[in-house]
Amino acid sequence: MDKQFRIENRRRMAAQMGENDVMLFFSGENVRKTADENYPFFTNRNFLYLTGVQQEQSALLIKKMNGVVSESLFVLKPDPAREVWTGRRLTDDELNEISGIEQIEDINSLNRAMDALLASQPMMTLWLCLDALAPERHFDLEREFANSIRKRHPQVLIKNSYPLVCALRKVKSPGEVDAIRKGMQITEAGIRRMMRAAKPGMLEYELEAEFNAELAAHGQRHPEFPSIIAAGGRIFYLHYSHLMGRAADGDLILTDVGAGYDEYATDISRVFPVSGRFSERQAQIYRAAYAANRAVMAQIRPGVPFSMPNRVTREVSFEGLKALGLLNDLADIGKYVWHGTTHHVGLDTHDVGGYEEPMAENMVFTVDAGIYVREWGIGLRIEDNVLVTADGCENLSASIPATIEEIEDLMAQKDV
Repeated sequence: MDKQFRIENRRRMAAQMGENDVMLFFSGENVRKTADENYPFFTNRNFLYLTGVQQEQSALLIKKMNGVVSESLFVLKPDPAREVWTGRRLTDDELNEISGIEQIEDINSLNRAMDALLASQPMMTLWLCLDALAPERHFDLEREFANSIRKRHPQVLIKNSYPLVCALRKVKSPGEVDAIRKGMQITEAGIRRMMRAAKPGMLEYELEAEFNAELAAHGQRHPEFPSIIAAGGRIFYLHYSHLMGRAADGDLILTDVGAGYDEYATDISRVFPVSGRFSERQAQIYRAAYAANRAVMAQIRPGVPFSMPNRVTREVSFEGLKALGLLNDLADIGKYVWHGTTHHVGLDTHDVGGYEEPMAENMVFTVDAGIYVREWGIGLRIEDNVLVTADGCENLSASIPATIEEIEDLMAQKDV
């Protein structure tokens, strides 16, 4: 994304502000891992959406006074002595080039600036980005800041900008869709490599290494989320992450993986037999899930409620399972269909945006049909990412092998 994209995002946010409104967004801080080691810094996605800046202890301030909107970026200023230990900090010129913001201030002056601003008017509104899931965390920067403001400036009305940003993020711009397409090409290459490399006796982390090596070959240091690669009975753990098991002859391998591009995620699931050929029972369950996946895609279009994917997945999966003698009543479908079908995809793998309003053009989300039959030792899901178009949808992952025939043909090309 270029700075014009960020500028437009801030303009759309500012258009929702009233007179004497102030908006503040934080990039976040490093989290301690152990001893003197921190986890790698991960920028708050809403801050990234509005600025493009990936640097800890940064803040974006937008204010609307006398009908004029102004913007300031508060950051850790360059400090050669500290940078020896922590790495290079961005200069004002670099920050301007990334974000399009001209006013760059020292983060250490933020509290003084906010106190002066909030005391300048008898009534002001401060918008903070209060993440809906943040109360589940041990520490939440925005809520801590809100508490300190309430103590110092009780006259200030605090509102939540989180839903406003999320509403913008769930409809993708052409540049965002292009980034997802590029990430999808890398994901496809990684999945194809795993399918060709798979053989009985392989450890799950060896397949992970194949996927990661393909990502590295395309300029991506890591996947967008911890890869799920499960063989045998481990496929029944939906977010399995241990990746230490060995694939035995006859096992299915379930992969749920995604490469990114320019911070935009992809999220794809494919299942393949480690031996290269599906058994009859595996193929029967696979075809039932595939039929559900495609039935959902056939009904996606603007105006369709988000209740549709789950309903259609369950109805079509039920018909397939009924034909196999596994079910007689749709009310019992939860025994074999365990999870939802759809979530938005974007700057977050499980992207923000909500599902109360119907599907709209340029949304990107998953179609994830999964069936898990413990008594047969078979569990699988087929997950694609789709773009809503004016009259339907485009399967962005259409070129990743998904039919039984496509998968078996590719796996036969072990030396390609």
